[in-house]
Amino acid sequence: MMSTQSKKLVDSGAGFFIDEEELIEEKKKEEIIVEESPLPTQDQHLKCIKCNKSFPFSYLSKNFDLNVCDTCKEINSDEYDLITKTDAKEQFLLKDCDFDFREPTLKFITKKNPHKNRYGEMKLYLKCQIVERAITVHESLEKLDEKKELKLVNLHKTRQRNYEKKLQNLRKEARQGSRKLADFHKHEYGEEHYDDNEDKYFKICKTCSHKIEYEEL
Repeated sequence: MMSTQSKKLVDSGAGFFIDEEELIEEKKKEEIIVEESPLPTQDQHLKCIKCNKSFPFSYLSKNFDLNVCDTCKEINSDEYDLITKTDAKEQFLLKDCDFDFREPTLKFITKKNPHKNRYGEMKLYLKCQIVERAITVHESLEKLDEKKELKLVNLHKTRQRNYEKKLQNLRKEARQGSRKLADFHKHEYGEEHYDDNEDKYFKICKTCSHKIEYEEL
């Protein structure tokens, strides 16, 4: 730091000196003052769709734009369960666009995955809003059930086709193996025998029991 008469110069760290008072003033200008949001006034209060009472804000109104007070949420906790995006897609046959692009877009909260820490955060949605979205997409819950049953039938058919294809491949490999074994093996027949019933002579391989039949002139 250098002093010139009444002014103090401070090294700016960029190769030059500046007036200390000017530096203080600049820092004051750069400070961002964060003011707390004022509480909503009475006329800004929301009305609970369950009890019809007014309330300033709640967990569901803040996170999911659902006008239900915290008291009603606790009383009817089963109605406001959360569901992961993965489970919602599987149970209600929804696609990513049904969450993120179909209006109104669905609200969610994030939470660390308790089972897979190395993965990203989970997206948790309000299950009752997922049900409403499923009705919008599939027209009704009955049609959703029909689509789920059809999906299971198609899945069974696909698995059956895959099973039959694997079985065919195994049979093909077995036949090819038998041919290779036959090409490699040379029969060594034993003594000649005569079959009175068939009036034929025959010999049997000593190794693989292969039988040849013939007639003598």
